[in-house]
Amino acid sequence: MSELYKLLGIRPGLTAVIGSGGKTSLLRQLIKELPGQVILATSTHILPPAELPLFTEPLAALPADKVCLGTWSDRGKLCAPAQPWAALTTLADYVLVEADGSRQLPLKAHRDFEPVVPPEARQVIAVLGLSGLQRPIAEAAHCPELYARLCGAAVEDPATPERAAAVLRAEGGFDTLVLNQAEGREALGRALAAQLACPTVLASLRNGWWTKAE
Repeated sequence: MSELYKLLGIRPGLTAVIGSGGKTSLLRQLIKELPGQVILATSTHILPPAELPLFTEPLAALPADKVCLGTWSDRGKLCAPAQPWAALTTLADYVLVEADGSRQLPLKAHRDFEPVVPPEARQVIAVLGLSGLQRPIAEAAHCPELYARLCGAAVEDPATPERAAAVLRAEGGFDTLVLNQAEGREALGRALAAQLACPTVLASLRNGWWTKAE
C-alpha cells in the first residue's frame, strides 16, 4: 500500500486540513509518515496529541523532529501558535494545521467564518465521514440547517451521496478530498466521488487502509 502522504501529494510547506469525520486521524497518520521535521498546529481549537511533545512558547529551532505547537485557550484546548504561520514554515519541512471544527460529527457545512485556513497554505485537504451518509442531515451534520440549504433538502432528509457532493461543490475551498470511514461503504464513497472533479481518496484511517477513488 502506498504511503498516504504520497497518495495525497503532500508537499513541503503548510497543509491545512478541514471538514469532518477524521481530521485528527488523518493528521496523526501524516505525522507518522512524513519525513524530516514536522509541526502540528491548529488555527481553531484542538486537544494536544499525547504522542507529540508540546511547546507553547515561540521557538527559534525545533527541539525534536515532530512537535505540536500552540497556545492554551480559556477553554482548556490548544489554539493557534504564538508565532506567525510564515515563521513556522521556516522551522520545519512540513506544517500541518487542523483548520476546522465539527463537534465530532461526520458531515459539516461551513459558516462564513469557517474554515480558518492560513493564507500560507499550499494545499487544503477536506475530510468527510461516510458514516454520515444515509442518515438524516439533522443527525449527521454540523450546522444541519445550512447543510440542508446548500443541497436543497430538509434537515429531516437523508444525506445522500448526491446531496453531500452538492454541499462540497457549493463550498469548494479544497484541493483534495478524503472520504473516511469507507470500510463497508465503498460504493457510497465512489458514488460521491464520481460527482466531483477533485482528486479523492477512500480511506478507513482507523483501520489503516486507503486507496484512490477511481
